[in-house]
Amino acid sequence: MSRPSERSSLDHGASRVARSITRSVLAVLLIGGGALGARASETELSGREGHPADRLPLRVWAQRFDDAGLDGAVARALADWNALFADALGVRAFAPVERRDAAQVTLDVVSGDASGLMGQTRLTADDAGVIAVPVRIEVVEPRARGQTSRETVLYQVVAHELGHALGLPHVRDPRSLMCCVRGSIDFEDAATREAYIEARRHPDVRSVRAQLEAQYTRFWQGRR
Repeated sequence: MSRPSERSSLDHGASRVARSITRSVLAVLLIGGGALGARASETELSGREGHPADRLPLRVWAQRFDDAGLDGAVARALADWNALFADALGVRAFAPVERRDAAQVTLDVVSGDASGLMGQTRLTADDAGVIAVPVRIEVVEPRARGQTSRETVLYQVVAHELGHALGLPHVRDPRSLMCCVRGSIDFEDAATREAYIEARRHPDVRSVRAQLEAQYTRFWQGRR
């Protein structure tokens, strides 16, 4: 049994009660003009969540932007996750569908707010870590960030949130698509800062392969 919540929360002390994970929010560092601003995620997934193998590929419905570049960025994010998942684990992660009511993952375009967040994923999981469907992803229509095009910004946001929809938590590696754990990146260190900026300008789903393989190998043990 899962217990949804409208606030981001993960109560690890709630034994015998469904775990609630509702806003695993992307922290997007805004790159432009040599300055870096951050809006950190409010919560983290535990790394024990996932989807049963017989549920995959997850049916995904995505609201259209009616913009070829932006719609293409969403399609590339889905395709890249499928390529990685199939290569690493032998099955596709996502299957696009035309009807929202048939989807196990929905992606809606929403208006930005004062939080400055570019995307968020809302999901719940039971005590065994099985994620309940549907999973809800919300993204804000992007704008270019300095040298980073709006298509690349959207690709990174959508690909990151799809990682959360699969149960992947934030990590401490500045090169990873699933970066970052709040307060884990030292932006005073030039090498770390450059690695982070490069990964935002050239996001790569393959950067999470080891994380994905380890998490789903553990999660599927005894479930397949």
